Amino acid sequence: MLALKYISLASTPIGEDNFAGDDVRYSSEFEALEAELAKSNSLHQNGGPDWQKITAQAEQVLQSQSKDLRVACWLVWGLFRCEQLPGLHAGLAMLRQLCDTHWDILHPLKDRTRSAALNWLTSRLEQSLNELQPSPADTEVLSLLTQDLKALDVILQGRLGEQAPLLLPLCKRLQQAEKTGQQPAQQSAEVTPPPLSLVSSSGSNGSQSVEAIVSTRDAHKALRAMQEQSRPLCQWWHSQSILDARAINLSRTLLWLPIEALPEHDAEGKTGLRGLPADRLTAFRERLNQGQPNALLMDLETSLARAPFWLDGQYLAWQCLEMLKADAAMQELEQQLSRLLQRLPGLEALQFFDGSPFASQETLVWIRSRVNGSRANGSGSPGHDALGGAGQAWDEAFKEASELLRKDSLRVAMAHLNAGMRAARGGREQVQWQTAMARLCLRAGKYELARNLLEGLDNRLQQGGLAEWEPALAVRVMRLLLSCYEQLPLDAQARLRRDALNQRLCHLDFDVVLEQALGPKQ
Repeated sequence: MLALKYISLASTPIGEDNFAGDDVRYSSEFEALEAELAKSNSLHQNGGPDWQKITAQAEQVLQSQSKDLRVACWLVWGLFRCEQLPGLHAGLAMLRQLCDTHWDILHPLKDRTRSAALNWLTSRLEQSLNELQPSPADTEVLSLLTQDLKALDVILQGRLGEQAPLLLPLCKRLQQAEKTGQQPAQQSAEVTPPPLSLVSSSGSNGSQSVEAIVSTRDAHKALRAMQEQSRPLCQWWHSQSILDARAINLSRTLLWLPIEALPEHDAEGKTGLRGLPADRLTAFRERLNQGQPNALLMDLETSLARAPFWLDGQYLAWQCLEMLKADAAMQELEQQLSRLLQRLPGLEALQFFDGSPFASQETLVWIRSRVNGSRANGSGSPGHDALGGAGQAWDEAFKEASELLRKDSLRVAMAHLNAGMRAARGGREQVQWQTAMARLCLRAGKYELARNLLEGLDNRLQQGGLAEWEPALAVRVMRLLLSCYEQLPLDAQARLRRDALNQRLCHLDFDVVLEQALGPKQ
């Protein structure tokens, strides 16, 4: 029985005086496993991971180097990919043995890192088990899997408490699958539609073969094939013009299309997903500040293809497009991200396993001001800004000031806008210029300063009667002010002002009423 082999693996010590061995996190074997696994998230590799290789390497590490929970989780997943349900049963039996008997000495030692490894496995099992189509022959192994998961849930709840992964939903899914497998087969030939065909490339000569799509798993494989086939097309479009909005459209559509639910997370919004290394993030931001948008955008696109939840990266890409004056591509990125956030409310509030956010405060301001603005404006003209005029002097000056902010300081950037405001003709233009100043403060993270500016603008619009004649301008100011309130700690008086502002906004913008009553538009 396959399970006995891996239970024995979990029970066999690495050495006579050292059951768990040493931490192999920085060993070449561990890094080789990470590199092979990373292929499953990349559109820029020739094929996916070699699961047979991963299984063999992980087994070797657990046998002779280290009883490492991360490697054990990778082995469980590899066994499932190679041996299907019997492999998953064997892997979970091994994991159960390790966690029940040897928890105190397993690597890594930190509960937080252990929880992240277990959540990594759980999130993948959840998606795969939701696609499961069992047969009567699977009922016995499904029952064993349910027993394994229930026992493992009890063990991990006792070991990790609130950091333990959510395994009971998987148990329920397995129980449902067991019942489905026990049902007699219906006359499937009469009700099953003829299989669709998938044309997939095979071999190095570009020849094509046709595979039938007869299950959800096949459909996901077809989508994966489309992702792989789109890679050279997006690269070619970018090589012809870095500003080509079609590359933004296709890459984001296929990147986010398979995502149907928020990733598994705890009560604090922490997931088991890994973000980009800190040194790479720092390098990206330095290159942006140095004014290298063209080459940086190409590198960002490569990283984003492997990190669908890295929303800070989407903002960096948007800033590159802004520096390149690629209005159509900017708008395409805004609308693609807007649709994702409508489908998955709360995504921007989640965190990677180490506590770093999917979206920083600066990115959240961009989402509220530009991405959510694109939702309200639909498919308006390219370059239209929901919080400023399209092609107006203050809008162009805001772009220039944003560039100055990156290269110099907020003081210099504000002076640029202030020069434009001095030339404004009439109260309406002055309000537009001051709104641009408030937006610049938001971009710089100066929320208190932005709030003071916007509260003054809001009072001016009300007292001067401009709100009645310029409702769109009033809505822009109020939406910006609400975003400030969301970023700042509020006392009782400020909360009252926020609530009153929200009530006035509902009178002027019916979309706000609908969003509060029904949620974001789908």
